[in-house]
Amino acid sequence: MGLSNEQLLDIAQYAVTRLDGGWFLGAAKRLGIEKAWELDVEAWRHFSYVFGKKLRTDYIPDPVWPESYIEAINIMGQILKTEGRQISLEGNTIRLRVTDCETQKMIAKAGVADCGIVTVYSYEQLAQGLFARTISVSVQHLKNLNHGDDCCEVLIVKND
Repeated sequence: MGLSNEQLLDIAQYAVTRLDGGWFLGAAKRLGIEKAWELDVEAWRHFSYVFGKKLRTDYIPDPVWPESYIEAINIMGQILKTEGRQISLEGNTIRLRVTDCETQKMIAKAGVADCGIVTVYSYEQLAQGLFARTISVSVQHLKNLNHGDDCCEVLIVKND
């Protein structure tokens, strides 16, 4: 068929986000929404740690704060089709604003969930994997598109 890399990325983004959503909806149907959330948090914690570790192993072998972490956020955002991403650095705090998120759109359409708690754990564990557990971060999800805000806004602070 000869698909371009851009076409393959588009298919991969679609597949990853739909698998995540399908898995969550299936778990909620069989086990209830609360249990589905517990499982989803654990899945994203594990995925984000392993993803950060993969980035460190294969792409960012000597990560430095905050540049490498911002790069990791951008890579993860591309894979998950989190567009409309604005990242700023204010001292030791990274501010991430997202205005267009594929996962958020699916959540809004399904009307069953809110990605805020998963977002927090994902960014915490991404740092753990990327920095081989030598750097930890605290994450606050301040605004949420699923709550009617104009964006999702996350603050990420390196712990001393």
